Amino acid sequence: MILFRGTGADARRYLETDRSRADDYYPEGGDALAVFAAVDGSGNVAAEGTLTPESYAAWVDWTDPLTGESIGRPRLPGAGRRGSPRFAEMVVNVPKSLSVAAALHPAVSEALDWAQRDAAAEIRSWLGRHSVTRIGPRGSQEVVPVEHLQTVAVSHKTSRAGDPHRHIHFQIGTRVRALGGWRALDTAALFRQQGAIRALGAAVIAAHPSLAAALDAHGLTLDPVSGEAAELRPWNEAIAKRGQQVGRNLARFGAEWRARHPGEEPGPRTRSRLKNMAWDRGRPAKRPAALGSEAAWLTELREAGYAPGLPKAQTPQVAPLENLDAREAADRALDRCAAAASAWTAHDVWERVARLVTEAGVRAGPEALGRFVSATAELAISGCVSILLPGQAKPEHVAHWTTLHVLVTETRLRDMLDRRGQTASANQVLPLADTGLDADQAAAAAAIASPDLPVVVEGAAGAGKTTMLGAAIRAAGRDGRPLRIVTPTKKAADVAGAGLGVRAESVAALVHAHGRRWNSDGAWERLAPGGIDRQTGTLYGGCPSGRGWRVASGSWWTRLGCSTRTPPWLC
Repeated sequence: MILFRGTGADARRYLETDRSRADDYYPEGGDALAVFAAVDGSGNVAAEGTLTPESYAAWVDWTDPLTGESIGRPRLPGAGRRGSPRFAEMVVNVPKSLSVAAALHPAVSEALDWAQRDAAAEIRSWLGRHSVTRIGPRGSQEVVPVEHLQTVAVSHKTSRAGDPHRHIHFQIGTRVRALGGWRALDTAALFRQQGAIRALGAAVIAAHPSLAAALDAHGLTLDPVSGEAAELRPWNEAIAKRGQQVGRNLARFGAEWRARHPGEEPGPRTRSRLKNMAWDRGRPAKRPAALGSEAAWLTELREAGYAPGLPKAQTPQVAPLENLDAREAADRALDRCAAAASAWTAHDVWERVARLVTEAGVRAGPEALGRFVSATAELAISGCVSILLPGQAKPEHVAHWTTLHVLVTETRLRDMLDRRGQTASANQVLPLADTGLDADQAAAAAAIASPDLPVVVEGAAGAGKTTMLGAAIRAAGRDGRPLRIVTPTKKAADVAGAGLGVRAESVAALVHAHGRRWNSDGAWERLAPGGIDRQTGTLYGGCPSGRGWRVASGSWWTRLGCSTRTPPWLC
């Protein structure tokens, strides 16, 4: 998801650069246009049609295509400030093998177009029901649902390099109607929704009956789980590599042209010539007359070993949608949410449900599939409890949902730390003159550097935790007890290790090294040395040298009566 902050003219140029000459789509050619739609707060289409290049640019510049009225005055960039976001864009992609199948067979191409439009329609409807805006003065704003939201969809058949790449530029207008006026879309909420809408779009395409039928008529199979044209999957890499080669050539030739013409941008004819050169480089005298056409792609496929009449591939069995158990799917969705975080948003639940439906390998139309996902997500949310106080607003994009199991687990963990902490004492003395810490920071550093464990230190952002931790590490090191850092994420470990100069890794890496394994549903197991790792099929040889360090006195794990769904730090 990106926020586009340029003008309408900038948006037209942006879309032109994301297409190959083989495309007959907007904005080149004059008769292939951007598809406009407006939905209400129930997700129903209130208006739709096509936009000319001029009316598309006006929409980007905040002119309502339905009435011609201005719907706001966008802030222009300058003087160190960014311009107003005109629209948010996500790209609705399909697997490369489907793009290749569409290039080979016109009937598949038409069916894929419809499948992508259906995916975009379901996304648009979902956004109509779940998008929000903010009303009121800064600091006391109220989150309210939108009543009118506008989108534009622009379809392309190829990548910039000219290889088969079906995708839709799905653009979400940042001006919405709510409570009788035009207002700004809450883009922070939108970014937290993108996992849900991407999963929904992928589910629609993988389950699409008409697309499956069109592929079957040409001896191909729509894999209901991956969404691939299964028989063409082996040629994905060959097509992608050729596209990457052309892309690298094009980037090189474009840079050389700009070096010869400083301050200029290549026009349409120059871009076409550069693309011809990019295709020529690496396979001279083999480029078909029509750049990026089906003939070119067929040539590339034949050279990679493709021939018509491929044997049918083995794919997962298709499951009727009515055979899915909504309660089971809702429970598994919550298991996955709890495996990833202690609290989650309603949109996280939607995403997990949509992915579970795809994994089940269903075959269903977009409307039926959307209804099932919606009903199952609502069922899952009804089984959650909120960590917010009664009476507080509970926006869907705020992570406030959890389960009783998570609350009980965290309570047990806190109680265990409290009991262990009551016996700990800060034996290490740190001279304040040597550390530059205040009294609270020095006390925290002394507690961490002490051999008594565990110690829990809490501090707000900017309280000096990193500075304090650096002093504790140095003090423990002087006492012959080097400290290491374990963080919730690998990114945090990289930052901490670089900033403090000690070994750091994520907690997931630590428990994995000690033989713990887990799946996306939150089920855990522990491998003994010599056991088979079912994720990789390899033998687990025990904790690697140098990683068998303890995090508490006594045994590394404290036995508390664990189940397969209890996090390992309670086991």
